[in-house]
Order: sequence, then structure tokens, then C-alpha cells
Amino acid sequence: MINLHKISGLPIFFDKKTADLKFEGDFSSIKKSERTLKELRPYLRQNTVNVGNRASNIIYNVWRYAHLKKDDKKIRTAGLRYDLTLIPPGKIGDEFVKTAGHYHLPYPEIYEVLLGRAYFLIQSESAVLLAEAGPGEKFLIPPDYGHNTINVFNEPLLLANWMSEKAEYDYGPYKNNHGAMYYFLANNNFIDIIKNQNYRLVPEIKKIKAREYPEFGLIKEKPLYGLANNLEKLKFLNHPEEFELKI
Repeated sequence: MINLHKISGLPIFFDKKTADLKFEGDFSSIKKSERTLKELRPYLRQNTVNVGNRASNIIYNVWRYAHLKKDDKKIRTAGLRYDLTLIPPGKIGDEFVKTAGHYHLPYPEIYEVLLGRAYFLIQSESAVLLAEAGPGEKFLIPPDYGHNTINVFNEPLLLANWMSEKAEYDYGPYKNNHGAMYYFLANNNFIDIIKNQNYRLVPEIKKIKAREYPEFGLIKEKPLYGLANNLEKLKFLNHPEEFELKI
């Protein structure tokens, strides 16, 4: 078991034997959902691939409303949601395991890496940005960008995120174009990053660094969940028009 309490601010553990999360505290009504190969096929470069003997063809898992009961009322009153996403290592065909990808306009979202390392890929019609982040680091998804996350490393990746309850998902651009604007392919010990030719126009990819946002309480050493005690700091998630959000 890997104790994630210190880095997450929550009594959760990663079970290395089952590659699953264990929740030890008094949590609210967590809603777990499984992302299967069948669901993910439209977002893949090769949509006829299989994943071998992986149980039930589950690619990754999401836990929504993963907050403590004592914080339930204030989080819901603030119109926010705290989720967890677990992405195992591995490949789907020649692609590294990834999330499907979506837009949720016009609201931002904030992520934190709790375990492993993440490649965050965000895109708009005019820009594609890639950031690598490790444990404790945060990454802001600004309004008007789509995003997905790729696990190119040989270890589990666990993410936490806060987002607005008002946000609606738009998977259309990712589904219609079989993924994000770039694919991350395994090439022996290397990673090939190639353009997705299904898009009419693909901006050149630009690498950026994950950064802190002290004005929002987003600091590497402080767990993202700790903001449940200072939700005013997360006002930008519901009212981005009142803030200048820089990546």
C-alpha cells in the first residue's frame, strides 16, 4: 500500500497488488466510473486494437465527488466538484494510455499529480501546449481549451482535480478526429509525438512548465484538497471572467 494522505490531504491509499485506490475515511457518495476500451476506441489512432488480458478491458478509472462528508455541504454550495483519475501504465496499440479528451467551455479546471508523472496536452484552434508534471505539481486548464492526459511512464498515474459543477463536457472534437491533435506513440525506449492528420489544421506543439498560482492557493507543497477549507480561492473555476488566467 502507498499512503497518499500527506500529498493528497485525504485518507486514501494506492494498493499496488490490485492497482486500485482504497478510501479509509468518512467519504461522501463517491461515484466510480470505468473507462473501457469500447468507450475509448473512437479516440484512438488505431481503433481496432485490443488490450490483451486486461480485466474487462478497463483502461482507466474516475472517482467523482471524492470529498469527505464533513466538507459536502460547503463544496456543493460552492458549486464545485473534486475528482480523482487513475491511469495505469501501458499501451493501447502503439499509443500510450491516455484519457479520451474533451472541452468544457467556458470553465477552467485545475489538476494535481498525486502519484506518477503526467503529460498534460491542451489544445485550441490556435495553440497546442504540452506540460510534464510530477507529484504535488498543479496544472491549470484555461477556458476555451480542450485537454487530455497521457501516461508515458512505466508507473501508475493518479490525478486530482477541482472543477465547476456547471461545466458541460464536449467530447465531439476529440471523438470526431480520433483523439487529440497529437498522438504519443511508443518507439522502443523513445516517445514519438506525431500530428493527428484528421484535424484540418494542427498548430506546432509547444512545451511549457507546470507552475504555481499562489493567488489561488495552488502551491506544490500544499495539497489541492486543502482548498476545501478555503473555497473562495477557487472562485475562478466558476467565474473565470473575473480573473486573468495565465498558463
